[in-house]
Parts: sequence; structure tokens; C-alpha cells
Amino acid sequence: MKKSVYLVLILVLLAGVLASCGGKAAEVGDALITVKGNIGEKNSGDNYVLDQAAFDAKSVELTYNDPWMGDGLKYKGILLKDLIALVKPGSDVKTVSLICTDGKAYDVTLADAQKYDIILPRWVDGEALTEENGGPVKVAFPDDAKATYADENWAWWVVAVEFK
Repeated sequence: MKKSVYLVLILVLLAGVLASCGGKAAEVGDALITVKGNIGEKNSGDNYVLDQAAFDAKSVELTYNDPWMGDGLKYKGILLKDLIALVKPGSDVKTVSLICTDGKAYDVTLADAQKYDIILPRWVDGEALTEENGGPVKVAFPDDAKATYADENWAWWVVAVEFK
């Protein structure tokens, strides 16, 4: 009888701990980025959805000098050029628009997205990005793109990418 009471107590405590963790981290299957617009590859209605599993499978790690968080940070995420190859935008697409939670959009030309290692990072220095540092996904530019894209283009809280 005592073992059963202890087991029930442990299960109740474990359920409470798990419930208190809800909403803090994206789960596999939750949309981190919705890709929309003139794209050929779709996996959810008219859109392509990048969830945690997609980031786990398609991410690369590169070092960036972030004007807001410091130099030499190891960002891990999906390169825009790899996203382009994945979703196959239409031949008339000229712009990749990065849309944030507040609705503000930051545009990158398709040519620049294919030329530079512009990344949609999910992790920084091995830790998942949080809301406090721009996550769960933000955008980062390599040094060779900084002449074209000012510091203000380092968008935080990116939730959608639109090809137009």
C-alpha cells in the first residue's frame, strides 16, 4: 500500500513539473517559421512549415559578429539559401521578406539570400534562443553582407518568411 501511495505521489509531482514547463520551448511539430508566398514546395496547405524537427535536420553552425549580442557567436540554424532550395520559389520571385511577431517585415533580395550565408538561427553558442534574445528564431547576417544590410536588419522574433 505504501509503495502505491509513493508511486502516485511521484507521478503527481512529475505531472506538475511537466505542466509548469509548458509554453517555454517549442515542441517538435510546432511551427517555428511559416514559409509562404510564391513557393513550389508546400507541406501544410498553401505554406511550408519549419518545426523543431526541420531545424534539427537542416541546421548548420557558423560564427557571426552580432551588433546587438557581441562578436564571435556561434549561431546554428537554417541558411536562407538552403531554405530557397527546399521550398523552390517561383521564377518571378525577387524578394524574401522576413516577418516578425509584431508584423514588421525585413526584406532581403533573393539574389542576396542566395549569395550570402544569411541564417535563421535557432541556437546561439549551443543554447536555444529565447524570447529575451530574439528567439525562438531570428535573422543574422555574415560580415560580407553588412555593407548592404545595416544592423537594424537583424530581425528578432521571426515567425514567417514570404517569397514575393
